[in-house]
Amino acid sequence: QLFWEKRLQGLSASDVSEEILKSMELPKGLQAVGPGSTEESLLSAVASALHTSSAPITGQLSAAVEKNPGVWLNTAQPLCKAFVVTDDDIRKQEERVQQVRKKLEEALMADILSR
Repeated sequence: QLFWEKRLQGLSASDVSEEILKSMELPKGLQAVGPGSTEESLLSAVASALHTSSAPITGQLSAAVEKNPGVWLNTAQPLCKAFVVTDDDIRKQEERVQQVRKKLEEALMADILSR
């Protein structure tokens, strides 16, 4: 199905207490393209592309996809405009990972000490 992501619109993940989990925020460089595309459907498409393929994700390289995505769509890529990941993007992500790891370490140490 060409626009399969649309079937997932309106669905949200929830925890065991059935509270809806906050959705991830995509980088500013990722912009959805196509009829009725949303950030949520783009997130589904990117996650699926990462899960099902080892090929790099580049987005839709043809500018014509914005005019008629049903004709110019590269089905091997998610429905987003072409993008480039810079060294600065990678550095910022590495910093975020280190901060989260530090918070996790502190939480685990607090849990161990409380026992």
